[in-house]
Amino acid sequence: MTFLSVKNISQQYFSHNSYTKALENICFDVSEGQFLSLIGPSGCGKTTLLSIIAGLITPTAGKVLLEGKEMAKEKLQIGYMLQQDYLFPWKTIMENVLLGPHIQKNRDPSLKEKAEQLLEEMGIGQTKNSYPNHLSGGMRQRVSLARTMITDPKLLLLDEPFSALDYQTKLKLENLVASTLKTYKKTSILVTHDIEEAIAMSDTIILLSSNPGKIHSTFTVPEELQNMTPFEARHHTTFPSFFKKVWKEMENLESKAG
Repeated sequence: MTFLSVKNISQQYFSHNSYTKALENICFDVSEGQFLSLIGPSGCGKTTLLSIIAGLITPTAGKVLLEGKEMAKEKLQIGYMLQQDYLFPWKTIMENVLLGPHIQKNRDPSLKEKAEQLLEEMGIGQTKNSYPNHLSGGMRQRVSLARTMITDPKLLLLDEPFSALDYQTKLKLENLVASTLKTYKKTSILVTHDIEEAIAMSDTIILLSSNPGKIHSTFTVPEELQNMTPFEARHHTTFPSFFKKVWKEMENLESKAG
């Protein structure tokens, strides 16, 4: 059975004097443990599609299934990591990490030990009693990842989580996120504008066209790149030619749209 199925998703918006078709007939499957990226020009509906997969938006047509069950009934199985970390400034790092279990009314005493382990794995175990305003942007995103992982989600959704970071921090976070997801064997979907990031982190890349958002192309990342860290993949001899292939397809798409 397919782990995640996106079936014939379409999304339309209506107002008193206008009509917009944001997505049209989006279909794809994701295997358990797979890392898939969604790329495409601005306005192609990447974030809307991610919100539908998360169960935050009900699509006009189609459905999303997680292990054969409709996503609307499986929201607690989803982890969501955003560009902004949305840490509560009045709570300590430990309290922020434990927020998900607290909302779920999960009082398991072992969760604090798990949270400490996650923070150690993120390289920020010493910050557990600090407050968010004492941390850098990269450290705050590490906390955000720990907070996402503490509930042991079946599916992790990432909406441009590195785009607000400087380049060096971004590269370090890519490696950390990729290694963490592989260690915990998590199935993940990333939305990004960065083709290099998509190639470095993913097994599969879906390129969406716009007006309305449709699947234009699907790329399988070369296996040798899949087996490397994102930093190593960026420096492999296969990387430039594959980047050029994806970039050229994106350029053709944008030139037609223009």
